[in-house]
Amino acid sequence: MQYEVKPLTEEDEAYIGKMIGEYAYRMAPPEPGTPEEESSIVFKAEDENGTVVGGCVVNVHEWGRAVLAKLWVDERYRRHGLGSMLIRAAEGAAKERGCTYMCLGTMDYMARPLYEKHGYRVFTLRKDIPRGHEYYSLSKRLDRPTPDYVPSDRSAEARFAIKPGGEADAKSIGDGLARYCDRFVQDGHDYIDLGKKLVDANGTMIAGIVAGVDGDDAGEVDAVWVGEPYRKQGLGAFLLREFEREAKENGAYVLTTYCCDWVFGFFRKSGYIVSGELPDYPRGHVAYEIEKRI
Repeated sequence: MQYEVKPLTEEDEAYIGKMIGEYAYRMAPPEPGTPEEESSIVFKAEDENGTVVGGCVVNVHEWGRAVLAKLWVDERYRRHGLGSMLIRAAEGAAKERGCTYMCLGTMDYMARPLYEKHGYRVFTLRKDIPRGHEYYSLSKRLDRPTPDYVPSDRSAEARFAIKPGGEADAKSIGDGLARYCDRFVQDGHDYIDLGKKLVDANGTMIAGIVAGVDGDDAGEVDAVWVGEPYRKQGLGAFLLREFEREAKENGAYVLTTYCCDWVFGFFRKSGYIVSGELPDYPRGHVAYEIEKRI
């Protein structure tokens, strides 16, 4: 190959994200009324001492989708309606920002039954990810009426108030969730960054892949980009094959990614199959969660 392969830098990753974003907006413009850039919202509940005992982090995307990225309630305060209070706060904030979808991911040892009571439906099932467990993606249309779930025990409403939080609160929420997850699954290693780029004779990046292997030995493809003058030459497929080879060498047993319909054909040619799909997202399109066993 006439190009040199090199590791990605943080600046390279930012540039790839920018280029992919610009292309995606040509395919599907952002929804009116949604934020111009992805933003995060944090909600928290505190005890009498000001300690965070529950909270959630919501990421709002430009295409009218919100992602409930994290939700955690201290074990001492569960089953009293606090989780439901946080879900309602997250949905309210998403609706205020023009979102029509709320999505989330959860594991078989987490709160799937609670989400389903609030009207969420599974659209992706990934078996044995991580090993011995199942992963679910759930979604809910916020622009359609759904019955409001009322917990049988609502005592948390009298004790706690849901308040906006900041970065420190988001960290507390993430740490609490991580401690809970560690009881069921522990990472075998740190994240292995396998991002690569192709550069020409002048050292200019003309293609790149943002990818790695997580602590559960699942390979993750975050982005594949090829500069417009260099497309249809097999460069993206080459980078994907190189990542798959390195991922397997580093212990990965499955590869996962998320893509929209305008790039799904690229991954399908490389053997990826659909594990779930989100219809009419972005509007008029389909988003896919896909995987490949190696």
